[in-house]
Amino acid sequence: MQGFFADGIEDAVQYITYYLENSDSPAIYFDGWRGLGASAVLKSIGRHPPPSLVDKFSKIIHIDCSKWKSRRALQRAIAEELEFHQWINDAFDRQDKEDDFSGRDESSRTEIPDVTMAILRSLVRYRCLVIFHNGSDDMVDLVDFGIPPQAVGTKVLWTYRGRLRQVSSRLREMVTSHDFVYCFPSWKNTCTWKGLLAEEAREIALYTHRLGHTPAPEVAKVCCMYLLSLSHQGGNIIDYNWATHASNYWVCDGIVTGGHDNQAWEVARALHQEIWLDDYSSNTVPDFGDHSYKALTDFGDRLGSPPNRWILVTPSNMEERAHQWTTSLFLSSQNVFEWPLAQLSFHQLDQLHVLKIFRCSFSFQSPPFHCCHNLRFLGLESCTDQQQAREEDKDTQAMEVFMRLWVLDICYTDWELAFPQESEEETATEIREVHIKKGKIWHSNLAWRRLQNLRKLCVADPTCSWETGEKDEFKDMVNLEHLELSRNSSIQVLPGLSGAIGLKSLILDGCVLLEHVGPEGLPPSLESFSFDAGSDPSRISKISLAGCVHLKSFLLRGAFPGLEELDLSGTSVKNVDLSSKVVQVNGLNKVILIGCKQLRALLWSKQLKVLRIDTNGRNEQTQQPCSDLSLNSQEKNYDGYVIASDTRIIQSLWHDDHADRYIISSSLYLHLHNSPPSTSISERQSTRSDKDIIPKPCYYNKDVSLEGISSNDGGEILWPPPSDCHVEVSEGISLINVEGEKGISSIHGMMWLVQSMHVHDNSCMLAVNPKSWHFLYMYRSNHTSFRLRWCRVERCPKLQAVFMSYGDSWVRYFFPFMEIIWASHLPMAGCIWSKGLSDDSVISSDHPFGRLQSIHIHNCPRLKFILPLYLDKINLPSLEALHITHCGHLRYVFPWDDIHKPRPTVHRGQAAAGAAVNKFPMLKHIHLHDLPSLQEICEDMRMLTPVLESVELRGCWALRRLPAVGHRSNGPPAVVCIERDCWEKLEWDGWDVGHDPSLYEPRFSSRYYRKERLLRGTVLR
Repeated sequence: MQGFFADGIEDAVQYITYYLENSDSPAIYFDGWRGLGASAVLKSIGRHPPPSLVDKFSKIIHIDCSKWKSRRALQRAIAEELEFHQWINDAFDRQDKEDDFSGRDESSRTEIPDVTMAILRSLVRYRCLVIFHNGSDDMVDLVDFGIPPQAVGTKVLWTYRGRLRQVSSRLREMVTSHDFVYCFPSWKNTCTWKGLLAEEAREIALYTHRLGHTPAPEVAKVCCMYLLSLSHQGGNIIDYNWATHASNYWVCDGIVTGGHDNQAWEVARALHQEIWLDDYSSNTVPDFGDHSYKALTDFGDRLGSPPNRWILVTPSNMEERAHQWTTSLFLSSQNVFEWPLAQLSFHQLDQLHVLKIFRCSFSFQSPPFHCCHNLRFLGLESCTDQQQAREEDKDTQAMEVFMRLWVLDICYTDWELAFPQESEEETATEIREVHIKKGKIWHSNLAWRRLQNLRKLCVADPTCSWETGEKDEFKDMVNLEHLELSRNSSIQVLPGLSGAIGLKSLILDGCVLLEHVGPEGLPPSLESFSFDAGSDPSRISKISLAGCVHLKSFLLRGAFPGLEELDLSGTSVKNVDLSSKVVQVNGLNKVILIGCKQLRALLWSKQLKVLRIDTNGRNEQTQQPCSDLSLNSQEKNYDGYVIASDTRIIQSLWHDDHADRYIISSSLYLHLHNSPPSTSISERQSTRSDKDIIPKPCYYNKDVSLEGISSNDGGEILWPPPSDCHVEVSEGISLINVEGEKGISSIHGMMWLVQSMHVHDNSCMLAVNPKSWHFLYMYRSNHTSFRLRWCRVERCPKLQAVFMSYGDSWVRYFFPFMEIIWASHLPMAGCIWSKGLSDDSVISSDHPFGRLQSIHIHNCPRLKFILPLYLDKINLPSLEALHITHCGHLRYVFPWDDIHKPRPTVHRGQAAAGAAVNKFPMLKHIHLHDLPSLQEICEDMRMLTPVLESVELRGCWALRRLPAVGHRSNGPPAVVCIERDCWEKLEWDGWDVGHDPSLYEPRFSSRYYRKERLLRGTVLR
């Protein structure tokens, strides 16, 4: 520990500079003058480093995190100081969004490894001096954020101080591993202390200016002086409650002038937010000053406090210390018994603005401070009434005091004011805030609507409740912004608040007898809602804040065993935390979040019976994917509907670390859709069709010029309705661009759960399945199969493959439940299933494609193949129908998967004895239209189709082989509809292997004239 004398900031800068140049210590902690001035010294060095430091250190980095947010914010501050390129800011924004959807609290967000490496690469060639204002409650190793280690010459100069922060003994103990440097206080030189305080205040005013307020540095200085002076006079004697009332003291005392103007209160609150007021709690004395040298009560004089203007007195010395220029008086009895104030005179205190009385007694009917006509703040704590004969002419004295006030704070005191019983007129036009804790100011009831100027009302654990629900207590209270009714254990019905059109914050902590909340009677202006049940279970059954469009903060905490329904529709909440770590909602069955456009995460621990989420908003005049009309057409009703504009919402529906992995145990309809911002509602309506919402039955017409494929009997082929777990993906959504392990694993979890999938009109997706998750091997034994029963993909111009392997040789998927696949209008798709996606390493009792019955492919001009197969390992034992049209580049339907299995040596025309055979025991219908490049259905393999009934070929000019049908003892031969010249070009393996023209019934159709092939790039006009 190293101390030195300094009379100001400049002297300290010189000494610290010398110490940095000559000390071998890699980390130096500077504590200033008992805490004051430390931040100012570091800022002076950081902004205007002395030339000698510039010569010694090639890089000086100044990081101000005195107002701590998170480790992530610290790393961002380093990156901003280094003026990195935009990609660094993009990395922060991207990771912040990922954490939003993961439900990670902002304070727990850590540094980003890629940014750490970027910072290290940019600084490792320099000898760095890092000046760091640490606002956290712990030591911070800057190496974790990319700052080069001390071994390469890095030095760190840092402090905990700033914003009038106190340092606890725990923090002091942690600093002992670093050089601890401080300045000796010079009590005789008051100019030093005044200058230090002015520097602290100037910093605070600058922080406030960044928030949009412009308090003068002199005003900030006096506010700080007020706080320090009174705290040193008796922070261990009386609870000033700085965290709640510091700004009220400053305005009511007149330090921040203009108490009748809202701007003065806003400036005071802004200053309030920039000071570490939590360190000035009850029963503590700040450690500024040398305790052994001077009495603490003298510290205010050293700071230049006005004599006797702000004082803490006892009844015994009040007459001596209180003067006519006293503006703030805190009166406390030193005994546990109440001190009578009847003998004390307040008549000389004409300028008294702030009065707080602790543990005293006086006549509540005729208070002794009635003569203080300029009183603006009154606080009564643990005070009792001196019982006297009640005089009606004195009843008005207490009310006159009340009428003058701006702020009233009642704690452990029952001060019954004589409010008129039936008057509808305003009772007090000046009062802005009323705080009541374990007390009351009414006899039986109080219509708060009489206090029309009230901005903040806090009634916590009152000694007498008031009736609610029957009277409109808050009618026309347009100025009310904050309402707290904590621990009002007798309230069963929430008061009507519809008249409080400016209400922003509602706190109902401890109101355990409430039966329900909203939505009737709640104003849309509400921004924050808190309900902490505490140690007692709440009886509430329903909470609805639907329609509170400005609601951003929603907090439930404690036990809510009776809560069955939660509705936050139309709000702006980003995070809804219903996890067991925060709240116990074992009876919660229904959660409604319709129209929550800002929703990022729903944290849960218990499965729900009913879930409704819509982040796209419900105000647009568009047909909802889960509309009753659409659902009725499918005769299907779902327990869960989720309509979202971001894929990452899936993280809220599936968790791999829960016993119940899925938020809905039965049926779920998930629709992912994000319209481009430039697309108007009318444009989306004009281009939207019913099949874009829920897959409609498909009709295959005989006319091949129409979009579709002719069916066997010319009738309809009905498309199956959505399954119990259905996913629809449309415009603006990509399943493969999600980053982060949790996001990718959640999408894999969805793919393992979903039973039907419809992807349409999407210009973003490259594939349907997400990219591989490097923890997938943990689930290989039972989670590598998709449960899809059917999948339909259409009108996706950038899609390269429906199911893609992404080049990962170890990732395998198989589809044992897939029954139908449909793909149409995919201009860039090269395949449906890519090679290497599946192999026999994942085959167990289920076949990879054991249930696939129908394949429908239409208008995919660049498609080269559909599904790679090899022998009996990967084949299609249940395939019944194969329909493919308008795929000009298709050469093979089922090529050989040579990624995992070497291609067999087969020569064209080879006899059956040497050719590989792939059996299709259930295949009945083959429809192939306009496939001019198709050579074979199965590459280098003979197809055996013993139950084949019909083959329809039109425009397949390059096809050389039909599937073998074998020798049938009964039943008609397979019917082949084909052009005559194509039939004549077919090649046959012979009768002995069941592949001979006599085994088929050809039906020659009218000639299907091939169109002239146009060169790529030709434009038709």
